[in-house]
Amino acid sequence: MFNETINHAGGISTGTASEDHARYLLRRGVARGADVEATPTGGARISWTASSLTAGGGPVRVSRSIELTPQMPVGMLTETIRADLSFIESTPASRCRMEHDRRVIEGDLYRIPPFATARLRARGLVVEEKGRVRLSLSAQLGLLAHRHRTTTSQPSAWYRSVEPYGSAGLNRPGRRAGLLYSPASTALCACGELSACGGDRGEARRLATAHRCAATAAFVTAELGARTP
Repeated sequence: MFNETINHAGGISTGTASEDHARYLLRRGVARGADVEATPTGGARISWTASSLTAGGGPVRVSRSIELTPQMPVGMLTETIRADLSFIESTPASRCRMEHDRRVIEGDLYRIPPFATARLRARGLVVEEKGRVRLSLSAQLGLLAHRHRTTTSQPSAWYRSVEPYGSAGLNRPGRRAGLLYSPASTALCACGELSACGGDRGEARRLATAHRCAATAAFVTAELGARTP
C-alpha cells in the first residue's frame, strides 16, 4: 500500500493507493508524458504542468503532481539485500517453501536462508502469490532509485586563463590577475550512463533529474507494461 498525495487544481488531497493502482498511475503518467521518478524510499513522484487561468482571465502554466509514498519504506538496501532481491527479480520461478518450520525463498540456482527470507517478508520487499515470490513494487522502485543515484559537482569556480593577462580575467596586479570564473558543474550517475556537464549547478541538477526520470520511464515501460489508459 502507498500513501497518495495529489496536488491538483482544487488544492491537495490525500489518500491511499493499492499496488495495482500505483502501477496504473505510473503507467498513465508515462503514457501521458509526465515526469515520473522513483524515490529511494520505494515510492515515486509523478509531475507535470497544466494550463490554468489567472484571476484576470490570462493563461498560466501551473505545476501538478502525485506523490506515492510506501506505507512501509524500503529502508537501507544493503549489498546482501540487493543481491537477494536481484536473484528473485531475475528468476520468474522463485518460490517460497517451508524448511524445518521456517520459510525460505529459492529459485532454480539459489536459496535465501530463513533469517534473510523473514527479513525480506517483514520489510514488505517481496510478495507471495500462489506459491510464487516476486518483488513488491516498492522494492522495485527502491532498487531502481539505488541504481540511479546521481551527484553534481561543485562549480569549477576560479581558474587561471592561458591568455595574456591583458585579454582575459581580471587585469590587475596580485593573485587574481588572469583569473576567470566558471560556474560549470558535472552530473554523474552510479549506473555509469550519465556524465554530462551543465553550465551551472542548477543545469547539472536538471540533467540528473532528467536522467532519473528517463530511467524510471524505461522501467515502467519494460516492467509494468506502460500503455495509454
